[in-house]
Amino acid sequence: MKKSIVKSTIYLLLLAVFSTSLFAARIETKDTVKLTNGETLKSIYFFSHWWDPWKSDDAAITADLQKMKSIGINTVFLDHEVSQALDMDWYWLDREYKLVGQENMKILPWLQLHSVDRIGLMNFSRLQLKPAVNQDKVEEEGCISFRDNDSAEALSRYIIAYLDRYIDNPALLRISDGQNTKPVIGLVMEIGWRNTFGLPLSFDEDTNEYFRKWMKSTYRNITHLNTKWGTTYKSYDEIDPCDKTIFNYNITDENNVPEAVKEHMKFRSRIISDMFDSVAKKVRKRYKDVLFAVEVAYPFRQDSPEAVQYRWNNANDIRIINFADMVCIRTTGAVSTGQVKKDQDMLMHNGKRVLLSYRFFEDSAPDSAIAFALDGALSGNAIGYYSWNETADASSSIFNRPEQHAMLANMFSVYDYLNNPSKRFEIAMPSSLPPAAPLQTPPAPAPVDSLPALEPADAPVQTPEAAPIIPVETPAPPAEAPPAAPAPAETAPPAVPAAE
Repeated sequence: MKKSIVKSTIYLLLLAVFSTSLFAARIETKDTVKLTNGETLKSIYFFSHWWDPWKSDDAAITADLQKMKSIGINTVFLDHEVSQALDMDWYWLDREYKLVGQENMKILPWLQLHSVDRIGLMNFSRLQLKPAVNQDKVEEEGCISFRDNDSAEALSRYIIAYLDRYIDNPALLRISDGQNTKPVIGLVMEIGWRNTFGLPLSFDEDTNEYFRKWMKSTYRNITHLNTKWGTTYKSYDEIDPCDKTIFNYNITDENNVPEAVKEHMKFRSRIISDMFDSVAKKVRKRYKDVLFAVEVAYPFRQDSPEAVQYRWNNANDIRIINFADMVCIRTTGAVSTGQVKKDQDMLMHNGKRVLLSYRFFEDSAPDSAIAFALDGALSGNAIGYYSWNETADASSSIFNRPEQHAMLANMFSVYDYLNNPSKRFEIAMPSSLPPAAPLQTPPAPAPVDSLPALEPADAPVQTPEAAPIIPVETPAPPAEAPPAAPAPAETAPPAVPAAE
């Protein structure tokens, strides 16, 4: 009886989703991410240290984990940044591995939070890291610069030390990858170059000078840049990203973004991606099989005002996650459509696993669970929820909301039903409807070496004597290469100093 109700609900939802093709006979689900025991990955964001009651009470954490497991969750996303490891010398992290392992659940740890925790990284690595600079030319002591090679070295040392400690722990997330199983760590959560207030960074003079060189390499002729940007620069040396009249990041209208900001954001996203690519390569010299997850707080092309501001301030461009194997995307509750769907399809086409994390807001209806399950099956490789107990986002945290626990359990059960190999092509319309051809999907494009830009830039205005313009999406490196990386540090990371 219960299965019939679920089937009927799915039928009705399919009628709504496929309104232009009402009699589609089947849906095509994506391959799911599997744990080593064959379960599909079903996750939730969770905090279990530094805030009461989770910091002080093992029983409270265990009760939460047991409730999550009864709902269908098998993996928790946990912040395990360097400052948290330093606090009480790995105590809190060790405890989480013990308690999660006791419930036969898994941990996907987030080891870096966008650009913050400079002090923790310095304390751990014993390196002096450059602080980031905001657009008012003020240093942000708590944030790193992604142009600082020592920042990449410091983060890689922490990640290697983390894996040295937990790589053989059965609670660390491992997933099936062909015939092999591989460990997964979250290299960065809320990827981006911003401060704790959400404002863009990257305005130190070294980065500004590199941006000028990048633009010179891109446009070659300052006249072309002026035509595109609506500026009157006489030379590239005059470009100042701190000039808010031209680099106006106070963006609320996606259709009226200054060209200078577009160029600067693409530049910043490439610098961020290059830094994490460097970190990933350093870590893989020691742990070649590790997979890296990255998280973005909004889909890349979502058009809500909050997502627009996040996109530009964080440099949340699709180029930013080139290094990642798994992309965890927080959704705002809507199904994946339009450009958002195209972005996700492109990620999967380029070999990345996409995990969609949904939220039930105050006005969410029970059928939202069915819609989210269908969206996850059609538009991603894994599914999750954001979050269990984040007090800063009380509108969608569900740790004390039984009615939303039931909705989440329904979302997971329907997701499993849709992805059951013996059932996935049996989701047909009721027999009273006339038969129809399967839902058509366009052929997949040929594989590419790296993610292409989704919106080719307009070609700069040409003049007869001008040199050809190098496209913005794949700019040539500046004439002067960035400083060479320092010689590699000793293989073994330094011991973690005891907390004072």
